[in-house]
Amino acid sequence: MPLDHVNIRTARLEASIAFYGDVVGLRMEPPPGCANMASAAWGKDAGGQAVVHLVGADREIENGGPVRGVAQRGMIDHFALRCIDRENHIARLERSGLAFERADVPAIGMHLVFVRDPNAILVELAFPLETLAENAA
Repeated sequence: MPLDHVNIRTARLEASIAFYGDVVGLRMEPPPGCANMASAAWGKDAGGQAVVHLVGADREIENGGPVRGVAQRGMIDHFALRCIDRENHIARLERSGLAFERADVPAIGMHLVFVRDPNAILVELAFPLETLAENAA
């Protein structure tokens, strides 16, 4: 069963739209029924699947109490996006000035890149190692 999308409530909507669009490379659009991205945005992959849903929140919840109304509390440790075109992704990350880490993981056949979004959620960009070998040839 594949993951359909991740929904992130954020008090940093504008910065999150820029991160997922400019750095990760998703196509950012208003969700259905919205004329603009003032309160929410969907990040679509190359196939048109909305894999990241961003929803504006007016405040953040810092403690472990329940979230009521429109608020944000970070509950996600990380999520991963299966990617291609590693060099283009790395170039966008370098231009962004964000800190990121990389690791080859032969046991799972992946080259992994980790970066934090504006909400401090860890985003894993996963590239097949075969793609790296093809690019080096």
